[in-house]
Amino acid sequence: MRHLTAAAIYIAAFLLFAACSPESSSYISQRPVQNETIESPKYDKLPEQTFEWVTLDGGQSQLDFNPQLDILFVTDNSESMKGAQENLFKNMDKFTRSITKNKMIDYHVGVISTWDGSEAYLKANQKYGIGELRYIKDSKGQSYNRRFVIKTDSKDILASTLKIGAVPLAQGGPENEEFFSPLSAAIQKTGRGAANEEFFRENAQLVVIFLTDADDSASGDPKDIVKELIAFKGGRKDKVSIYGVLVNKKDKDDTKDWALRVHPKYHPECFKKEGKKQVQISGCGPFGPERIEAAILEANKYDGTPAEILKKFIVNINSANFGTELGSVGDSISIKTLRKEIFLGNLAPRSVDGKPLIKVSYGKQVINQGKGGWLYNAENNSVVLSGDIDYQYVEGAKFTVQVSPLTY
Repeated sequence: MRHLTAAAIYIAAFLLFAACSPESSSYISQRPVQNETIESPKYDKLPEQTFEWVTLDGGQSQLDFNPQLDILFVTDNSESMKGAQENLFKNMDKFTRSITKNKMIDYHVGVISTWDGSEAYLKANQKYGIGELRYIKDSKGQSYNRRFVIKTDSKDILASTLKIGAVPLAQGGPENEEFFSPLSAAIQKTGRGAANEEFFRENAQLVVIFLTDADDSASGDPKDIVKELIAFKGGRKDKVSIYGVLVNKKDKDDTKDWALRVHPKYHPECFKKEGKKQVQISGCGPFGPERIEAAILEANKYDGTPAEILKKFIVNINSANFGTELGSVGDSISIKTLRKEIFLGNLAPRSVDGKPLIKVSYGKQVINQGKGGWLYNAENNSVVLSGDIDYQYVEGAKFTVQVSPLTY
């Protein structure tokens, strides 16, 4: 028994000593932790994303680029317009700079005069019928057997042709100027053998410019002449523009035609009789070319607010900056003529980062996307080319349009 007790005490002491040692028995066989290398799974390398490109078919010649422009001046040749015609003549280079410098634009320019339905006017004006284009002429007044200016004619011929002269009333000049009636007649006299044959072209941009210090004196809605012009262009509203070189109602009366002045003969509603005198009623007037302005607003109604349209499409005939403003009109006409839309048909382009995959070039010239280049119209599925692209003109060059379609 004594031996068992001693053995127990010995074992207990040994265990206590082992527990107090620096490393217990459970750690004696412990190995250092090794960092294991984890291998990433291996996949086959994906090829870079590629897109199939389809070149647009040039059906219906929509890839051709031969912009045509028909400009028709409707000019007031009454005596009061002599100075205005001289001013136009002096500044014609500023008006035509954008149109003539661009070799792409194939232009026709013609001029017809205002009309007066009175018997006296008809009797005195037998050479040209209503709406008939004047014959072109040079600076010496030599006339040619052609009624409109073309791009191969000199600037001298263009300026001289538009200077049709002013005729005093006593010599058969117009008194009650009409502008819409000769314009209507002009687009009707286009058949074979007619006075205006070959001037108007089916695909050309039609620009009408009224030059006057008066207003249209006929009756009827000014919108009617706009409807007639649009119908003449096959319903293409985008092919019709109307500009004006006009007086403003705020201009001094002595710069306007008599019919726009506050005068008892033309505006008796502005006067009352006091004894033997005609006294002007306060607040009556001033008067401006409201009918022509209405036609301009209607023809260009998608080009901004009424105020913006009148500012953009009208040059004040009495402006101190007449030449500069006339040049701006020429620039505007050029941009509208060079604007082009190419329809993609059923080739709907795919997009990457919100940008359609489309490539556009003219000849060897790459046209960039964005302002001053081309934009994509999703509604029409078309490419719209801005009118202010700086083209590198090449005779016979066409557009090339490539599309990466959603499905092909």
